[in-house]
Amino acid sequence: MEMARHNFGLVNGVEPESLGVPGKRVFRLLIDGSPPAAATLWIEKEQLYGLSVAIKKLLESEPWKAGEGAEGAGVPFVEDEGMLEGSSREAVEFKVGRLGLAFGPGKEHVTLFFHDALEDEDSAFPEGEEGMESMAGEEENPPRAMLQISLQVSASVGFVDRSLELCASGRGTDSVSRQALVAAGKVNPNSNGHFKH
Repeated sequence: MEMARHNFGLVNGVEPESLGVPGKRVFRLLIDGSPPAAATLWIEKEQLYGLSVAIKKLLESEPWKAGEGAEGAGVPFVEDEGMLEGSSREAVEFKVGRLGLAFGPGKEHVTLFFHDALEDEDSAFPEGEEGMESMAGEEENPPRAMLQISLQVSASVGFVDRSLELCASGRGTDSVSRQALVAAGKVNPNSNGHFKH
């Protein structure tokens, strides 16, 4: 079952990139699928950092390390190995709104889902408690993602390292940069006093 409009299947890699000077940078992900499939996704620094940390936490979770897989970790899991083939051969470009993450297919892959920010605005959630429930994933017909890709776990580890390094570079005065420095292992606020809490 296709979960997104464009399924690139198993991709060789996802390259995070920043353009501009520190303090005024814009971020994007460059994705190469099976030729001629390619994607340029414009993403906020906070989204890139959040996605990287989420992947890192899932891969470091005890159930996953113990070989129990995603079921034991209590995270979404994709079972259909046919999704690794991919069905899209288009080039796409959009600004990322919401992100999704699932393990699978199999223990060697991670699947990422990217929603178009413009479509998220068009299908705005109602305000109040009902809207909050919908945003928590309990809506009956959730909006379909624009793009889904699968990465080998080894490639996703490389993506996490490059993304955290990119988020840690720059001004370093905002909270995301400071958190990325800690997550990337560049500073240890418990021992060297770089950050005051």
